[in-house]
Amino acid sequence: MKIVLAEDRGGKLQGEHSFATEVVRVGRDPAECHYFFSQEQWPMVSRKHAEFRLENGRCLVADTNSRFGTFVNGEKVSTPVEVRVGSHVQLGAGGPILRVVSIEQTAKPDAQNPSDLAGVTTLRESQEAKAAESLTPKASPLQEDGIGTRKMSAPLSELPPENQLKPSASSVPAYVELFDSDTGQAKRIHLDREVTRLGRAPDNEVLIDADAAVVSRHHAEIKKSGNQFAITDLKSFNGTLVNGQRIAGTVQLFSGDQIQLGVGGPVLRLIDPAPPAPRQQQVRPGIQSSAQPNIPPEFGQIAAMARRETIVASGTGTLKPTSRPTPAEPQLLARLSFDNRAQLSIGRAPDNDIRLDGLQISNHHARFALNNGVVTVEDTGSTNGVYVNGERISGRRQVQLSDVIQIGPFVLQGDTSQGVAVYDTRSKTRIDGINIVKMVPNRAGGGTIKLLDDIGLTIQPNEFVGLLGPSGAGKSTLMDALNGMRPASSGFVLINNLDLYRHLDSLKQSIGYVPQDDIIHRELTVYRTLYYVARLRLSRDVSGREIDQIVNEVMDVTGLSERRDVPVAQLSGGQRKRVSIAVELITKPSVIFLDEPTSGLDPATEEKIMKLFRQIAESGRTVILTTHAMENVKLFDKIVVLMRGKLVFYGAPQEALSHVKAESFKDLYDKLEAPVDQQIATIAPPPSNASKAQKRAFKQQREQIAEQVADDWKRKFQHTDMYRRNVVEPLSVLPRDGRAPAPPKRRATAVDVVRQWGTLTRRYLEVLSRDKFNLLILFGQAPIIAFLTYLVVGAKSPRDFPYFVLGLVALWFGTSVASR
Repeated sequence: MKIVLAEDRGGKLQGEHSFATEVVRVGRDPAECHYFFSQEQWPMVSRKHAEFRLENGRCLVADTNSRFGTFVNGEKVSTPVEVRVGSHVQLGAGGPILRVVSIEQTAKPDAQNPSDLAGVTTLRESQEAKAAESLTPKASPLQEDGIGTRKMSAPLSELPPENQLKPSASSVPAYVELFDSDTGQAKRIHLDREVTRLGRAPDNEVLIDADAAVVSRHHAEIKKSGNQFAITDLKSFNGTLVNGQRIAGTVQLFSGDQIQLGVGGPVLRLIDPAPPAPRQQQVRPGIQSSAQPNIPPEFGQIAAMARRETIVASGTGTLKPTSRPTPAEPQLLARLSFDNRAQLSIGRAPDNDIRLDGLQISNHHARFALNNGVVTVEDTGSTNGVYVNGERISGRRQVQLSDVIQIGPFVLQGDTSQGVAVYDTRSKTRIDGINIVKMVPNRAGGGTIKLLDDIGLTIQPNEFVGLLGPSGAGKSTLMDALNGMRPASSGFVLINNLDLYRHLDSLKQSIGYVPQDDIIHRELTVYRTLYYVARLRLSRDVSGREIDQIVNEVMDVTGLSERRDVPVAQLSGGQRKRVSIAVELITKPSVIFLDEPTSGLDPATEEKIMKLFRQIAESGRTVILTTHAMENVKLFDKIVVLMRGKLVFYGAPQEALSHVKAESFKDLYDKLEAPVDQQIATIAPPPSNASKAQKRAFKQQREQIAEQVADDWKRKFQHTDMYRRNVVEPLSVLPRDGRAPAPPKRRATAVDVVRQWGTLTRRYLEVLSRDKFNLLILFGQAPIIAFLTYLVVGAKSPRDFPYFVLGLVALWFGTSVASR
């Protein structure tokens, strides 16, 4: 089959691409697809979205389990559909549209014919050719419009000799370019050492600005072996990304690769004037990855996780930092097949078949087994459990490809033919609220009160969102509905398309919550406070060195390193709030909710705390908070404005001002409530000697006016382009399945109970030991009470008198301890 496709933009065709093959795959994975799109421009396109194929003389298009669906001539397809010349195929709602220009049935092309291979540009070839400048010039697979095409006739090693990449004779050493935001230029750091470390500490060879808190002190290192390079993440707090994908373990680098130190962090680019000739991939048996390179043994043990490769433009000019991540599917880290093995082990330890990073993962966490064509998963005594479809399992559980298996922040799928696939949801957390309604009993007059009225919204990954509104508007109620603390009466909350209320036990590991009042022991130092939190929440087999590293990283991120050994009681209000935030960051949650975090702080401290939240969001987390303060609203990506439980605005802060015609954020509430005040002023207030019934009637009339005004603002917002863009379109692509019943909760094991009891006991004893004054009173009163008892109890006392005294003593000690 020979098919010609072109992108249709407003009726105009943007370039025609011809394919002579039986199956043409379309998506955004350049290693798997013939026609691929840029993730940055088209986030709704799945990695392998759809395919065109010839069947019984007809050209059919089929959706290949894409996330947002495939549409043929405006109709969503669930089964293969025939297409003809002129048919339109759209990849996802609002996605790119392909038009079928022509279809011809031809003989199957000979993949080994050099004439058919002329001009073929493979992924690695395209990247290395620009660095070596030794290949015949050809357009890059990644065009300016975000589209690329590949002809998948033959691998790189089978190209004719004239098209093979030849290493350059250049003697210029390899280097990395570091973009300098102050000068707007890129400075070079030569990689002439065996190991080049990157971070904020002064002893690093590549020194990052100390103000870049996203970067750890020792973040990553680049190792050199001959003329080859590999990068290793040094267990940094915010991770290391290569070509936009977070890495686990060691990954080989090629000329043109972009290295980002944490989401939103500084970007470096490797430039190697003399790259090695391309070689066949040598992947660990069973690992299926489009980008696992052959890494020399000098680099030591390589982690099983292989990064997916993406095309990186490596042309000349100043390197610009990459934009913040766009909404996307969870990142596929690796797919490991069973081959001839009956079992695949998963955990944090190096001896596992699949090694996952993260201190919530146990050393040996789970095991997949294949027996008689059936795949089972088993929890091998982990601390934080294995969840299948939201339910924590004990023992073995049979799984299918459709089952959702969760281990910490990772989602796994098991299948007899494809093995085990591992997806990373960190930095990719999307929250969707659908038709959220909250009803509570009316304690005053009976019936019910609607606290939240049919609220729908989508919070994209890594956004900083503020919940605003007058007192009683429903801000805290909405927050608690979104984080599962107080579930909604009806409606759905989805986190990465998983029902939060059904998967709460598994998803709560990825959610952090900072209440308005600090709930930390003020007697402990900052370090010891975080130490005990790590002991309680992380895997029980985490070593002391690992705990020390994560605690130091969290203190560094929150600006508490210099207050490490200071008791919490001696910190300022802003610093105590930082400790509360640090407590939640210990587990590296993907989403953080904060309830009035700046309440009671002075304006200068409030601004610093808000900038800290902004920094946390830019480091790859979604931050949602409630606030009354309007001075720093401009720092939010989006704001949710509520009025009497109704959504009256959701969008960018500046758009809110134009929507309500307010001059400043301080005037926002006044503009919203001005119609209420105007209408109430037109009704006569009750007389001073009014009865209770008259006062109740006047109050009800005011409530009705306020309710009507809130409804008017709600309807006004629903007729705006902002509502369509921020609410309707993001929610339109979600499934509308009914909520499944929540799985039964599983009680903690005896081992977990004993471990937690031991840690809590140690913490309480340390708290007591630091409160020396009260400790002296507790121990000092015992001999005094004993002496007084000796004086009053004698041989001539009534028989029951000693029991009366013992009762008084017990009552004294109980009340004195409780009163503290």
